[in-house]
Amino acid sequence: MASRYGGEGAGVKEGWRVLPSAETGYGTQIVVAFSTPRRLTPAVGHRFPLRKLSGRLAALAVTFSLTAQGAGPTVMMSVGQGTEPARGRAVRDVVASRRQVVDVLPLPPPGVVSTDLIAIEQRGQAVRLALARARKKESEALWDDCVREVAGAMSDALEVIATTGEVALLRDLHLQTGFCLTLADQTSGARSHFRSAALLDETPPPSGLHREEAERVQVDARNEILARPRGKVRILTEPPGARVLIDGREAAGVTPLEADARLGDHFVTIRRFRYESNTEQRLLQPFGLVRVNLEPARRSTLSAQLFAVRHAQAPMPPADELFWAEAAWSRAEQVVGISRPDANANYRLSLTETATGKLLRALTLSRSANDAGMRRTVCDLLGETCEAPASVPWYVWPLAGAVIVGGVVTTAVVLENNRDTRFCPPSGCR
Repeated sequence: MASRYGGEGAGVKEGWRVLPSAETGYGTQIVVAFSTPRRLTPAVGHRFPLRKLSGRLAALAVTFSLTAQGAGPTVMMSVGQGTEPARGRAVRDVVASRRQVVDVLPLPPPGVVSTDLIAIEQRGQAVRLALARARKKESEALWDDCVREVAGAMSDALEVIATTGEVALLRDLHLQTGFCLTLADQTSGARSHFRSAALLDETPPPSGLHREEAERVQVDARNEILARPRGKVRILTEPPGARVLIDGREAAGVTPLEADARLGDHFVTIRRFRYESNTEQRLLQPFGLVRVNLEPARRSTLSAQLFAVRHAQAPMPPADELFWAEAAWSRAEQVVGISRPDANANYRLSLTETATGKLLRALTLSRSANDAGMRRTVCDLLGETCEAPASVPWYVWPLAGAVIVGGVVTTAVVLENNRDTRFCPPSGCR
């Protein structure tokens, strides 16, 4: 048994039926037929007045075009001295028509600590507690328990060193590990830890705090380190201008520089404003060369650096470095600058990458340029075209059509929940 719109073969897609306005009295009617093994279902028709449909399409096209117009990296404006306020506002308006322009965001209030810093402080406290327990186990002659305590804290100590550069904590942990291993009859492993401690700090540790046989092994290992050659190591960073700490002691000057070091593995810390601190254990050889590439600072790092600068807890960086840091903190990816050296000179426009401070593009804007010329220059600086589209962009129509067709089909399927769909051809279903 079958009706005009349904019948056997549920779920077979045969097409759709579009009735002209002469038959329906409406602009367009799409007829969708359904069939199910349980019962026959007549077609479901939905009317779309063309006037309303065209209005919705136009609104959708405008939305897409406005969204596309604001695409591109976010920027922050830098208006230098000598720039006329009206010219600066005009350039900003042109940039804002092509990109999203952001302003400087305020820093978090004092006392706000990042979760990463809290985690590092907790790990540091855990290492100190493990060190205290190991010393207690040593005093109780529980050598194996002493070794387990310090061995479990070693990985946390390395994490703390990589973030804070607190080398003294790692040195004490190496010394305690060496004493525990010596008393546990593991002298070869103890010597390795004693040598690591001597490389971190060559000053002789206090005597009489541990058993005599353990301190003798420690002295022998330290003498091995002192017998190694010592000389200058050249350290280069990208970008330059970074401070260098070797085993917690800061070298004079900024990179590129030469620092005095003994042959062996040392913890080298590189610090620079606007970049993440880098601490790694590196093999330093006299007259050798070390190259380090720094990563741009995360927002939590920028927040801490800017807070320290503003409260005189860190040296004041150059003005351009400070501005780039504020721009990166405010989530600006690029900086558009406008400046003029003197009243008779032309304007200089620049586009700079915020994360690295790299100059991407620089152009000259004539001080007598009209609005059209200024717009063209600013668009060239941004790497875009100023020509406005004559109509709705081509990619809007396929998207709008896909949305409408998908909405019609989805609505029909929802109306007939749990049933198979069947689209009838213009001649009707058989």
